[in-house]
Amino acid sequence: MSIGTATGVNPAVCGLAVMIAGDAVLYYPAQSASSLVIYERGHLTTGEILRLGLWMTLAAYLVVLFVALPYWSAVGESLRN
Repeated sequence: MSIGTATGVNPAVCGLAVMIAGDAVLYYPAQSASSLVIYERGHLTTGEILRLGLWMTLAAYLVVLFVALPYWSAVGESLRN
C-alpha cells in the first residue's frame, strides 16, 4: 500500500489486488493436507503442480484486470487517486 501511495495509485485498490493474488494460492493442489498425501505417493508430479500454479496466476491476473478493477471503479474506488 505504501508503494501505491508513493506512485500515485489508490492504496486501497493496491491492497485489494494483492489480496486476490495472495488468495489464489489457496487453490494450488499442494496447499491442502489431502493433496500433499497424493503428491507424496507420486500421483501428482511437480510439473502438474507448476502447470496449475501458472494457470491460477494467470486467472488471478485476469480477475483483477477484468472483474475487480472495473467493479471497484463502479463503486467509487478508482485505480488513480
